[in-house]
Amino acid sequence: MNRIRQLRNRGFTFIELLLAVFILSVGISAVLMLYTSSMLSAATAWDMTVATSNAEHMLEEMQARGSLAGIVNTDWARWAQDHGLNTLPAEAFSIDFADPASDPLNIQITVSWQRQLRTNQITLRTKLTK
Repeated sequence: MNRIRQLRNRGFTFIELLLAVFILSVGISAVLMLYTSSMLSAATAWDMTVATSNAEHMLEEMQARGSLAGIVNTDWARWAQDHGLNTLPAEAFSIDFADPASDPLNIQITVSWQRQLRTNQITLRTKLTK
């Protein structure tokens, strides 16, 4: 009789097994959510790096122009498209000059793009003089 009781108490009960599976599934879910979140953060950081690089390339081209009038009279969105700067999904450039006749020239470049049905944007501001 004593031997039968020892055999019954050897294994896990069904409740203990369910609890262990639940705890394990919560832990695995947390790790998977962390992995997914880090992948999305890395993609966003990459997009911001590319957008900033494209805007800086445009600013460098503006700086290389001979005059402020040459900067103001250029269609920069078209220039970016012609030079292959539209590398992000639905990437668009918006260039604003606060006062096109002023010296120094206040320039604001806004780069916007879409990723996973969300519109992102960065803005760079600078002043140029000739």
